[in-house]
Amino acid sequence: MDPQVVSPGDGAIDEQILGLLQHHRRLTFLTLAESFPLYTWHALFAALNRLRGQHHVDLLPLTADYEVVWQQGSERAPLMSQGCLRM
Repeated sequence: MDPQVVSPGDGAIDEQILGLLQHHRRLTFLTLAESFPLYTWHALFAALNRLRGQHHVDLLPLTADYEVVWQQGSERAPLMSQGCLRM
């Protein structure tokens, strides 16, 4: 019998990402991945895709990374590619 990979519930990772983004408003994907070392990149991208579908975050491509931006209401913060620093 093959061992099963046990992963935390989808809601838990979504809430953790939102909690981090409420403090920082924007981060790079690599910074997010370093903040949650127990999750695979696949799990993080799946969570970001769910949050993006719910209009909680926006995911924008950078040269060698992605920018994850918390969408608070209709307000949009300036892009990292327009001069903001990496957190």
